[in-house]
Amino acid sequence: MAQKKDSLDHVLVSVWAMLARGATRVTDPFNRPALASGNSSGCGVRTVILRQADEAGRRLICYADVRSPKIAEIEACGSIQWLFYHPRKMVQVRVAGPATVHTDDATAEAQWNRVKGFSRLSYCAERPPGSVLDRPSSGLSARLRNDLPRLMQSNAGRKNFAVIQGQVALIDWLKLRPSGNVRARFQWDADGLKASWTVP
Repeated sequence: MAQKKDSLDHVLVSVWAMLARGATRVTDPFNRPALASGNSSGCGVRTVILRQADEAGRRLICYADVRSPKIAEIEACGSIQWLFYHPRKMVQVRVAGPATVHTDDATAEAQWNRVKGFSRLSYCAERPPGSVLDRPSSGLSARLRNDLPRLMQSNAGRKNFAVIQGQVALIDWLKLRPSGNVRARFQWDADGLKASWTVP
């Protein structure tokens, strides 16, 4: 049965559809969300690429260099928040929940096999992300830069590759509109899903 456009069910279905498109279309606004994690000075936030959106398992996945500060933040805090915004639809979606980091397991291996070509270079820098340099550089050594075709097909960066898997425990949806913004909240706990309209 078709859902009414002003129903909570319709909103939730549309959110997962937007997340799915974001994970598969590089030009989609939901492809590059902001990811936030806690640290000792407050929080860290950065843009990541959404790699997978699994509605059945309520999981979102992105990748990172295991040496990145966000990995330690996530492992220490155990939770993350995602922020998505679609400028044409004027929809903001915030997603929160517990997170796990995978580096040496079946999840990491399966995801690494999806990383192709130039994307593999992101994990081949000699020094950790954020390291101070004397001049602009990719961080790749001269030897690696001179053999890019082989490097793009190799496992050279596998040891630095990490998968961040976020469990979706909360979705906060906000629709901006001239007639008045509307907002909805979806939260999962041991008793299942609780959905409600909220004040924007």
